[in-house]
Amino acid sequence: MASHSESTAEKVKRLRLELDALRAELSEAETELNSQMEDVEAFEFRFEAHVGQLLDQLATLESEVNSYLTRIKLMRHEQSFAEQGTAFDPVDEQFRKTWQQNPETAESKPKPTPPPAATQAQLKKIYRQLARQFHPDLAIDEADRQYRTNKMAAINDAYKAQSMVELMALAEELAEHQSRQQSSQPPDQEMAQALQEEIERCRRRLRAIDNELRNLPNRSMVDLALKVKLAQREGRDLLAEMAEELARKIARKTAERDMLRSQFENL
Repeated sequence: MASHSESTAEKVKRLRLELDALRAELSEAETELNSQMEDVEAFEFRFEAHVGQLLDQLATLESEVNSYLTRIKLMRHEQSFAEQGTAFDPVDEQFRKTWQQNPETAESKPKPTPPPAATQAQLKKIYRQLARQFHPDLAIDEADRQYRTNKMAAINDAYKAQSMVELMALAEELAEHQSRQQSSQPPDQEMAQALQEEIERCRRRLRAIDNELRNLPNRSMVDLALKVKLAQREGRDLLAEMAEELARKIARKTAERDMLRSQFENL
């Protein structure tokens, strides 16, 4: 018994050292991620100030141009049918029919029966929770490992049978089992378990940060920021160049919009 208590105490000491090292590593990773994200956000602010509003203005003009092109086309069809003595709906009605779904038609279509997604989601959620909590690797001794292995088999069977009742019963049993464990578990053993859980949490967060840092270069704004920096080394202001090019496109698109509007009004 003494040797077991000593072994558990040594495990607690080792886990504390491991956790301290992980927390230091996590702090550095968080700082690095925050620093890079601050740079990205600062560049996004610069981009919006120089280019973003111009992009929005250009998109609005393109939408207006497309709208006039469509309405002109419909108006010409209307005139063609009118010349042939065929009744034809007004251009506004044709535009509505072309670009908007008929509410009566939409309502007449039978609505598909939605699948029981909520039930499936609930089953999957409780299954994953139980699978994590009952995992044999969390056992404190061999008897507990065997107990958890048996319960994992029952969890899998209940999930395959899509039985929420069985899964809920297993969840209640788990809560009672863990309560009994905690009441009978020595303090050092409780501490070791808590340290191990915190270590796993830190490791998960480190993996998440690593993924974020590795994926940052794939973001369009990060790629553009790099191009802006390279252009600065050549004495160029890439954002200003983009703004000038957008201003020229806006001028051309404005003239096109005005021409189409005049054409439409004269039809």
